[in-house]
Amino acid sequence: MTLNMFENVDKPNPPDEELNVQRKWTRAYIVVLIVIMASVIYITMLSYQTVTTIVDKPTLDEYANLPKSADCLCTNLSIPYHTFINFNPQFHEICKSHFIELNGEWMSLLYDSYKYQRFNKRNLRTFQRMALFHFQAIQAMCRMAVMAVNNELTLFLNSTLTTVEILEPDLFENKINTTINNFCLNTMRSTFLYPLQLIRNMYSGNGLISAIGTNWYPVIAFEATIGTIYMQAQKYNLSSCNCATMPACVEPISLELNSGSNWIVPGMMIGCLPLESMLESTLECIYDQDCLDTISETLLAKSILSLSSARTRFKPINTTKLITTASELFIEDWGVKFSYEKYFASCQPKTCSYVSSERFHIINSMSTILTIYGGICILLQFIIPIGFKFAYKCFSRRNRQITAMDTT
Repeated sequence: MTLNMFENVDKPNPPDEELNVQRKWTRAYIVVLIVIMASVIYITMLSYQTVTTIVDKPTLDEYANLPKSADCLCTNLSIPYHTFINFNPQFHEICKSHFIELNGEWMSLLYDSYKYQRFNKRNLRTFQRMALFHFQAIQAMCRMAVMAVNNELTLFLNSTLTTVEILEPDLFENKINTTINNFCLNTMRSTFLYPLQLIRNMYSGNGLISAIGTNWYPVIAFEATIGTIYMQAQKYNLSSCNCATMPACVEPISLELNSGSNWIVPGMMIGCLPLESMLESTLECIYDQDCLDTISETLLAKSILSLSSARTRFKPINTTKLITTASELFIEDWGVKFSYEKYFASCQPKTCSYVSSERFHIINSMSTILTIYGGICILLQFIIPIGFKFAYKCFSRRNRQITAMDTT
C-alpha cells in the first residue's frame, strides 16, 4: 500500500523508516475512519430526526391535508362575525299574522266590539270588552322581541372573533356553536326577560291602576259630588285571588253569546292587568277554526282564518302559555348558518408550519453524515500521529524495563 495521507511536503524524499511510519498512520486512519463513518451512517439511518416544514399562504385544500399539529398564523387577527355567520330568525306566526295587524280585520273587529261594550257596566270581563287589550299586549310583546333580536344581532355580528392561529374545523364549529348559544341565551335574558320582569315588578310594586278597571274600580261613581273616590281591588277565581295582594290573578275569559249565555274562550285569560293575563294565556283559540267561527258569529263578522299548528315548535298548543313563548323571544328558529370556508378566507393564514419525526430523511441524513465526515477527517489527522507516538513511547519504555530485568 503506497497511499500516504501524512506525507510531509517539506520532505519530498523522506527516509524509508519515516515513510513506513506515515503509511502505518494512513492504514490506521482509513480503518478508524471506515469504522466511525459506518457507525455514524447506521445510527443516522435508524434514529428519528425532527423536520420542520413551512407552507406559505396555504389554500383551504392544502390546509386540510396538513397534520393537526400544524400552526397557522392568521393575517387578520380580528374577524367580524358577520363575515362568516348569517342569522335569519323566524318568529312565531302570531307576530306576523292578521291577528295583530294594526289596521287589520281582526283588530278592527275587536276595537268595534270594545267601543260598543265600553259603557256596558253589567259585565266587564267579557271577550267583547277585553280582547282588544289582550291582542294589543301580544302585539307589543312581538314588537319588543323583534326589536331586541334585531338590535342584538347588529351588535353581535359587528363584534369580532380574535385568534392568532387559525382554528381547526372541529374546534371552530364547537367554539362558534358555544358562542351562538351564549348569545341567544344572553339576548333572551338581558334584553327581554330582565326588562319584562322589571316592568312587571314596577307596576306591581307601585300599585298602578289599570285604565280599563281590571285591577281596581271606584266604589263611588264618578258623578258623585264627594271629592274623595275610594278604590276597591278586583277579585278573580271566585274571589279567591285579590289584585291588591296578587297582581298576577287570572281566570278564563268568556264570550257573551247572542243567546245571552257565556262561553269560555279556550286558552284565553283575563286578570288584573292585560299583560299578566296575556302571559298566562295560550294561543289555543287562534289555532282552532271552530273557536274563531264562534267568535266571528257572535260578533257578526265574517269568518277569520286560523293559524296552522304545523308551523310552530311551541307545543302542545293548549298548554303552552305565552310567557313560555315570549321567554324565547317568539323565535321558532334562529336560522343560523356559518361557513368555515369564509372564516378561512378572512383569516388568510400567511404561513403554516409543523414538526415531524422521520427515521430516514435523505437530505438531512446526507447533511449530517457529510458534516461528521469533515470533522472526523480533520480530527483523525491530529489524533492518529499522536496516538501512534504515545503507543510507541509506551511500548519502548516497556521493552527497556523488560531488558533491564533480564540483565539483572
